Amino acid sequence: MLQEKVKQLESMIQDLSAPIISSIIPDTILVPLLGKLTDYRFNHIQSKILMGCKTGHIEHAVIDFTGITYEDLDEQDFELLSRQIEDLTKALQLMGIEALYVGFAPVFIQRMVEYGHINLKTIQAFSTFRTALQYLMAKKSLIFEQKKN
Repeated sequence: MLQEKVKQLESMIQDLSAPIISSIIPDTILVPLLGKLTDYRFNHIQSKILMGCKTGHIEHAVIDFTGITYEDLDEQDFELLSRQIEDLTKALQLMGIEALYVGFAPVFIQRMVEYGHINLKTIQAFSTFRTALQYLMAKKSLIFEQKKN
């Protein structure tokens, strides 16, 4: 009974640490990531993103790494994570979805490029969440207007 409760709570924590949020930008989901990224956890996140995209008409997935710090990864995890990011990008492309990555820390980028698994021609990356949303707004010919009282 206790083990069952622990598994249930662990599952809840995993789901909360990578929520899939509908965006104000049509046909776009947001996935902010927080906490330590392990192989198992990223596989769970990848499955969750792919299943979340399957349920609706999604054209873009904004995956935000701002909440992931250098300390959240072991040195050997960089190579694995760079492969997994490339795999996620390809899987989303096969579904007709453009992946946008946000908030990679400079040291994170340096390590992933060193391992050579990131195809810079296929990865759309932005320094901030705001710049990714501005890109999407321009791409979809959307503008925000300030409401006058």
